[in-house]
Amino acid sequence: MQTKKTHWPSLLTLLIFGISILFLLLIVSVLGISSLIDLFRGSGDAVAEMIRAATNGFEIILLLLCGWFVLQKVMGREHADLPFILPFADWHLLVVIGFAVVGVTVGGLAAYTEIPWLGWLILPVTTLLVIVPPIWLIFGYGSRGLEIGSRWRVFAVLGLGMTIGPVIMVLIELAMLAGIILTGAILLAILEPATFQELMRIAEIVQTETNQEVLLKLMAPYISNPIAITTGIVYIAILVPLIEELLKPLAVWVFAAKIETPAQGFVLGLLSGGAFALIESLNAGADSTVTWPVIVSVRAGTSILHMTASALVGWGIVSAFKEKKIGRLFGAYFSAVLIHGIWNASAAGAGLSAIGESIGKPEWLFNFAPALVCGLLVMGVGMLAVLLASNRKLRNVSRLLTAEESNSKEEEVQLPV
Repeated sequence: MQTKKTHWPSLLTLLIFGISILFLLLIVSVLGISSLIDLFRGSGDAVAEMIRAATNGFEIILLLLCGWFVLQKVMGREHADLPFILPFADWHLLVVIGFAVVGVTVGGLAAYTEIPWLGWLILPVTTLLVIVPPIWLIFGYGSRGLEIGSRWRVFAVLGLGMTIGPVIMVLIELAMLAGIILTGAILLAILEPATFQELMRIAEIVQTETNQEVLLKLMAPYISNPIAITTGIVYIAILVPLIEELLKPLAVWVFAAKIETPAQGFVLGLLSGGAFALIESLNAGADSTVTWPVIVSVRAGTSILHMTASALVGWGIVSAFKEKKIGRLFGAYFSAVLIHGIWNASAAGAGLSAIGESIGKPEWLFNFAPALVCGLLVMGVGMLAVLLASNRKLRNVSRLLTAEESNSKEEEVQLPV
């Protein structure tokens, strides 16, 4: 009697999901308990801890959903290989706008009052309300009319994009950052020993000093140093995009040989970018200050960046595997890196300009910040236009391919004599 073969890709994916869920459960438990203790004691940042606990709990729910579909593949159920159909319609746009407006308004008021228990109750919910629906909307418009692939693979891509992909990226980026800092410290110790000793003294002060203004004044000469700024821009605008655009669509790389068309690669790359944007935005949204509305609102622009860039790379990956178009892969990858790099440089420049007055450079705020912020807005609109245009182009290509296949099948039919 022949037994069913073990489907190792789905089994290994399920194992990754299980480990991730257990890890997230531990984090949620620790943060939830710590948040309650800090809330009653009036110490720490109970609101931020509760936001993190709630967002990690939401990630657990998503991973359980992904795991259920992957489990069907592990068990050999036929419906696991059925095409996934996204329930999306144009009226979702109004719903998402409504969620965003209500979320930002209610959450912003709660943050503005600075009442701990009010923020503790409201901000975890409004953070999810503002960040999650726009990602759904972007994915809906970017994938509309395109085949996505089998159910289990879609949820495997989503889950891997939320777990192993970000972990690998963070580890590489931290290792690279540590290398840059270590190299800089060695060079300073050799070439500028006095400056090195001063930085060591500041490092000791930073460990005990909590006043942000004092810290900024201490670090002002080094933050505004052209070499430090250049090094930071190189890391943020070149090295980070090179790593992230290569690894965000990690699951597309894994399943590339099985993905049927470049259009499916585009959609699964879009999904991978959405998974990464979800994790990054939920972590960034764990803020209990009056700047909370600005932070969660800006994440919409970052989501369209990550999703559009990853969609292009996903399209390039499958084009290389299925159609042997290696040039398309390199073109898509470096285009994504360029877009991401310009965005990161603009965002970092805007952030640096905002603290210009605190570090003795008040002219930065007026000379650079307006142009950089406008540039980010233009890029956000531009990336949305690229996403919609790419979707329309791929739909037209899919229709042509379908028509050609139908015609060839009709020509092959032989009528009986």
